[in-house]
Amino acid sequence: MSSDDNVIDVVGVAKCYQIYERPQDRLKQAAWRRLRRVAPIADRQFFREFWALRDIDFHVKRGETVGILGRNGSGKSTLLQIICGTLSPTAGGVTTRGRVAALLELGAGFNPEFTGRENVFLNASILGIEAGAMAERLDRVIEFSGLGDYIDQPMKTYSSGMYARLAFSAAIHVDPAILIVDEALSVGDAGFQLKCMLRMRELQEQGVTVLFVSHDTGSVVRLCDRAIVLDAGRVVSRESDPLKCVKLYEQITRKVAMPEVDRPRADDLVAHNYGGELEGISETRLGSREAQYLSVNFLGEDGAARQVFQSGEEIAIRALISSERRFGRVVSGFTLKNRAGVDVWGDNTLYAGIDLALEPGLTSLTYRFRLALPAGEYFLYIGLADIEDERRELDQRWPVRRLTVVSTRQTLGFCYSPASIEVQRAALEQGQP
Repeated sequence: MSSDDNVIDVVGVAKCYQIYERPQDRLKQAAWRRLRRVAPIADRQFFREFWALRDIDFHVKRGETVGILGRNGSGKSTLLQIICGTLSPTAGGVTTRGRVAALLELGAGFNPEFTGRENVFLNASILGIEAGAMAERLDRVIEFSGLGDYIDQPMKTYSSGMYARLAFSAAIHVDPAILIVDEALSVGDAGFQLKCMLRMRELQEQGVTVLFVSHDTGSVVRLCDRAIVLDAGRVVSRESDPLKCVKLYEQITRKVAMPEVDRPRADDLVAHNYGGELEGISETRLGSREAQYLSVNFLGEDGAARQVFQSGEEIAIRALISSERRFGRVVSGFTLKNRAGVDVWGDNTLYAGIDLALEPGLTSLTYRFRLALPAGEYFLYIGLADIEDERRELDQRWPVRRLTVVSTRQTLGFCYSPASIEVQRAALEQGQP
């Protein structure tokens, strides 16, 4: 239901595309439509329909921040374009109240032949802001973007990070009532991303409504009041607790069924492939595989297998190993890497002082630890080597699984160890500098 408090009403929105297999089919379709106007012939389609969105209904109140999650191809970008008015729906409608500033695909709304300065004024004119009013804000736009003298260079010479800097800076300086962000900040450097997040916090406090699309589920949990999950063009979940949506999103993106982790099964003798959850990253596998990892799972304190954990939570990694023969001394270890490929934490049986031997058959190995990592996406690398005489690689899987860490408490660096901060008024003693 529409309400005066709503700034976005999405009602029954659907979007259908006509997919033509061959260029001549498009011509045939146009000709057939003309023939039907003058002759009583049956309708015929030379295309197939692809519904990017179906029956989308939701409302966003003034000052809310709503996260939108979904796999690639789930309809997120199409929905945002319809909300922005750059794309027309096949059915349904969208009502927005107030100026909408959007950061959609990189460079959208900019002319690459224009300079950065000229594009700032172009963007403002599209939003109905007079040149004089934008000129008063230009210094702030340039300062926030950090482009300096590059502001007068053609945007075709900009890197993707420079594009993102200018796009975000221009969007937040037009006094938007609604800010829409669609993964545009993912190309920026870490320092600028943090600067943008802090600025978004300020906009939230000022009552700006934000639609935030990101694969960074940690940011969704920290920034958003609630979240929506799209899959195959439909809303499959809407929750006031973003963490519930994040967990569902991770289940949807996990294309490989989780194996049982308590009892080995006959089909555990075939190593599980987790490629579907690695977001297009190919697993590298090395070693003789005389002993190998058949399955690797993340477990919560309740023993259930999952991929989403909160910072500081107790976690376990359980690996099922199959060995063809006896190995008197082996080492098993793992590393968690961030999206940049940097090792953030790891351990192995050798460092822990554990003499590990393998007998023929199946062996279950479990690492337990507290997940002292900040919110983010991490990839698990795991290895097994024979070290009885000289080191021989048995099975190295790089990476094998993806781990999502969420937290409502933001920290810096690679370690999650939030400080306990005390603030007291202190009296200056006489004679003390």
